[in-house]
Amino acid sequence: MSTAEAPASRGHQSARRAGTAGMLGTMIEAYDFAIYTYLVVFTAPLFFPADNPSNGVLAALLALGAGFLARPVGGLFFGRLGDRRGRRFALIATVVTMGTATFVIGLLPTYATIGVLAPVLLVALRLLQGFSAGGELMGSATFVTEHGTRRNHGFLSAITPLGNALGAALAPAVVGVVTLVIADDIMGAWGWRIPLLLSLPLTVLVLVLRTRLDDSPEFKRSAEREETASRTPVRDVVRQHPLALARVVVLAASVLFIGYFSAAYLPIYLQTAGGLSPGEAARFASVGMISAMPCMLLTGKLVDRYGRQRVQILLLVLAAVVVFPMMAAVGAPEGAGVLGVAGFIVFVCIGGSVAVPAFASFTASFPTRVRYTGAALGYGLGGALGAGFGPYLSALSAELTGSRYASAALLLVVAAVGLVVAATMRDTTAAPTADPVPAVADPDVTPA
Repeated sequence: MSTAEAPASRGHQSARRAGTAGMLGTMIEAYDFAIYTYLVVFTAPLFFPADNPSNGVLAALLALGAGFLARPVGGLFFGRLGDRRGRRFALIATVVTMGTATFVIGLLPTYATIGVLAPVLLVALRLLQGFSAGGELMGSATFVTEHGTRRNHGFLSAITPLGNALGAALAPAVVGVVTLVIADDIMGAWGWRIPLLLSLPLTVLVLVLRTRLDDSPEFKRSAEREETASRTPVRDVVRQHPLALARVVVLAASVLFIGYFSAAYLPIYLQTAGGLSPGEAARFASVGMISAMPCMLLTGKLVDRYGRQRVQILLLVLAAVVVFPMMAAVGAPEGAGVLGVAGFIVFVCIGGSVAVPAFASFTASFPTRVRYTGAALGYGLGGALGAGFGPYLSALSAELTGSRYASAALLLVVAAVGLVVAATMRDTTAAPTADPVPAVADPDVTPA
């Protein structure tokens, strides 16, 4: 190996290790956060007892949304921590926090045992999960893409949403397997705890991987130049990069609404409109999530070839075009038939892939010294709006109007807003270079 090839080889190995640890960590975070969704039908009557089962489900979905309220706070805390102490340090803290919260949820006593304290504790732990997730996703995206160049920025940007999709697929798969071997009445009594308690060994695995990593090259270069993070990162992001922050918030809200429409709302829709059992809906969703993964990797390659802006616009348009026929096919009496399966898989592929160019934009919108803070804050605020209340608003719109297409119309509006924002964002990856130029190096002008 030549002298010139050696650093490049080490760089590729470092990028692979960072990508693996980032993907697995995000997978566990997504599993921990999503597993609640697939257990709602079992936990809602235990923690939110109500005369009308629909009211119990709506209350449980509000608890899901509560987790997203804490994401901006987690983004600020872990963003500052990651900008000052390093990306690796912050990502170790996020996975420990999330894993612990999920494990404790699996041990919670129910309303019948401790009364109103049960839902209070559940919401508090969901807030802790959201606090952790607020630092994890953008921390992982920052960490991984700071190992990349303009040749592979898009592909590396697919790693974090791919890990998210893996976790989103693992969660219903585990619930589906558990419901195959445990009867529904036992699931409602104590079986729902099993998928939550499985978080502990998964968390330990990721913790071991992350403790063996070095920090990102871009952060180390910044530290060598003695460029420390701001002591007032929120003020600096708001004052120095307000337009970039606003665009990240709106685009994050749009793409996360679409992503959680497929990951959180559709599994419930499959049960209420499609007539599937909880276990069938979970297995159905898992197949869709697994099918989306190759699409996400392909999207990363397309970003490297055509630029993130073009790919982002295309995917938002596709989401708006596909949602109505998909809802019709999935909600039909034969919703688990060929058309229903095909429509669901296509939409889940779009819902997963739409985040790939967005993640590339989030990490490239801020300079190194405030990148983690800016991206995590914008993503957290957008997530609180789009993902936190998206599934609830989708279910509520269908409940109030009595129309299955009300939620599809809501998604159409959200996609249109995201489309406008994406069209105004500067794209610095539209013409990839063959040189190993850092993909997210500090811009002279913020590439919002």
